Amino acid sequence: MVPQVVHVHVFRRGVLEASRAALRGARSFAAQLASARAQAPDAGRSAAAHDVDAAHATLAPWLRTGARRALASDIARASRDAGVPPRLSLAVAVAESSLDPTARASDGKSSGTFQVTAPTAADIRRRLATGALERPSGTDDVALGVAHLRWLDDLFARDARLGGDLETTGVADGDERRRFAVAAYNAGEGRVARAQQRAAELRRDPTRYENVRPFLPAITRRYVDRVMRYAGERPATEAA
Repeated sequence: MVPQVVHVHVFRRGVLEASRAALRGARSFAAQLASARAQAPDAGRSAAAHDVDAAHATLAPWLRTGARRALASDIARASRDAGVPPRLSLAVAVAESSLDPTARASDGKSSGTFQVTAPTAADIRRRLATGALERPSGTDDVALGVAHLRWLDDLFARDARLGGDLETTGVADGDERRRFAVAAYNAGEGRVARAQQRAAELRRDPTRYENVRPFLPAITRRYVDRVMRYAGERPATEAA
């Protein structure tokens, strides 16, 4: 007979179970990590889709096509990047162009979804280049409009010298400040700062939009009311 050598490996039960548990844990962690990596690119899109759905109640007429919903999602994503309420950015985009990226003003001075003029676009790009603003995601058509809204909100959050005798009066309340930013988007920050000064001269609080509103152009007053309505907020003319 040929002798055979049999090697028998004996493991203690506890060690074997621990090894199996560690292996299961490693596989589980790997699966979770793979799942997280797979889902990460969709996280921003999911949040943006939620923002668009939330805005649908007031913006439904402008969100009927796939192309416009996709554009609205891009705007919502850029707004989240910039720290601007997505519904406000969407409301401005609807007021400016009805969510049409090919829109062009009759005078040829502004174009695109947010109807940004060439001088304004140049100012925004300069602030992005110097780091005064962070560029939101998306194409220039979206990013520049959203970045401009963010800049105006920052501007009216503090007392800021604009040149000459013009100076903004900082508005601490975020809800109030959104109205100032929207007014400045339409009329320019100088006109809004001037309206604040006129309100202050009459001993009215220049950080309250309702006090500044009478000194703004009629077209700007209507514009702010319309944007606030699109954003799902009551216009100042309807506020209690």
